[in-house]
Amino acid sequence: MKNLIYLFILLLSLFSCEKSQYEPQIMNFDSNTRILNGYFVTSMAFDNNGNAWIGTFKQGLIKYSTNGLTIYNAENSILTDSSVIHDISIDSKNNIWIGCDGLVKFDGSRFYKYNSSNTPIPEDYVSSIEIDSKNNIWFTSSRFRQGGVVKYDGLNWNVYTPDNSGLPVHSVRSIAIDKNDNVWLALSEMVNDACLVKIANHNWTIYTSDDLGFSPYYFGNIRINSKNELCGAIDYSLSSTYSNLGPQVFVFDGEPASQLQFDSLSNIKSISIDKADNIWCAGYGILAVFNGKEWTTDETTFKENGVFAIEQSPDGKIWIGTGDGIFISE
Repeated sequence: MKNLIYLFILLLSLFSCEKSQYEPQIMNFDSNTRILNGYFVTSMAFDNNGNAWIGTFKQGLIKYSTNGLTIYNAENSILTDSSVIHDISIDSKNNIWIGCDGLVKFDGSRFYKYNSSNTPIPEDYVSSIEIDSKNNIWFTSSRFRQGGVVKYDGLNWNVYTPDNSGLPVHSVRSIAIDKNDNVWLALSEMVNDACLVKIANHNWTIYTSDDLGFSPYYFGNIRINSKNELCGAIDYSLSSTYSNLGPQVFVFDGEPASQLQFDSLSNIKSISIDKADNIWCAGYGILAVFNGKEWTTDETTFKENGVFAIEQSPDGKIWIGTGDGIFISE
């Protein structure tokens, strides 16, 4: 009888553990968990010491830690009052890489700016940065029918455009690097004409709507989950229709993609994936999370300010960057 009881307890605990990893803490956000009120947050990343690096809309770069707050702006850095920080990525040496009107590096004491005037970078607009296991910096440097993607190894600049590579169009919306160091690019030059590109050992593979199993309207960002699957946001903000019929999120592993949608009205600009593979979706006035089985949405907390960045901190808490500060899960 005791053995049966122990077995029941073991099964119950296993079930509880399996369920807990899917439990989104989406409702645990309120005004008591907000920091940096008044700052329009556009991007976030955490360094190897657990410090948060926060990009803003024309309000500088913020370092937030238990030791205090440091703001880098036009008064104490090469960032200008008009700098919009689109993305932040941090390499293994704790160098901070910033995507704005060019590529900016901060080594903890000095800022360096790379743009079309001092490097082969084709366009002074960097919206996405990823770093591979060898500390190669991959970043977008493109606009409509201009530029492409760049790889920087610390010495050499390799610029890839449709003229010299397998890149089918110029406009690269987002970059992701999987566990095998394959580089994934989400390309959207025109609406209803989006594709993915994978760069693996100098080989370029293009995935079109035939491979994905649907026609992406326009890409937001892309991320990689723990299963090495590519997950991405579909952006309908350029659409003139009231509702969208396609997915807001997709998951792709080489086979036709899984298409996810929680409503036909909300526009999702970007996604983030936490350690339990929950997919967090940032939208205008809405936060939504998919736990692998079902959606949970919050349409009230962020209604006035919008959600523009989502990241998970080293201690497991979810940081929600909005147009008026950051909310941190309890």
